[in-house]
Amino acid sequence: MNNTYSLEALLGFLHHASQRGLMPTATATALTVAARSVLDVLDAKEKNDLRTADLERAIKRFNAKRGNDFNPASLKEYGQRTRRAVEHFLRWQDDPANFSVKTRATKKQMREQGAEQKVNALLEGIQARREGERTGSGRSYDTSVPIRPGIVVELCNIPYDLTNAEAERLAQFVRMLVVEGE
Repeated sequence: MNNTYSLEALLGFLHHASQRGLMPTATATALTVAARSVLDVLDAKEKNDLRTADLERAIKRFNAKRGNDFNPASLKEYGQRTRRAVEHFLRWQDDPANFSVKTRATKKQMREQGAEQKVNALLEGIQARREGERTGSGRSYDTSVPIRPGIVVELCNIPYDLTNAEAERLAQFVRMLVVEGE
């Protein structure tokens, strides 16, 4: 990355933060989706240095451009997540050694409370898949979709009885992830 304060660097930071346990994966994913969507309205110069970008103006532009695609609560949440993503990113850039994100529970609490639940959930999932494979009556399945050379998207827990309305909802979510101009 040429510019350490670019939109590309922000998205790289969020991926890094998720992979290294600096923030929960779900949080990093939510911040990434919001920041990518909202900050797409910036011009090239603003995308190259987020320190100079007017976030409030970008959020207003996003709301005007994509307001018909979201309900008001979602628009508000996208703005808040974008602000948080940029705030975390700038704090991390200033002092990576002391960067931390406050979460609802400490890592120790999550390990103590969640470890057993995670193991049980995994075992239940494995058992359900085995039962589904044996009987053909599993409630969901996994599949992979190659979208371009070297890129395969994995889809998990697809209900066998997926409806057209549910499929359309998933399609709308995927359309929201598109980075325009590429």
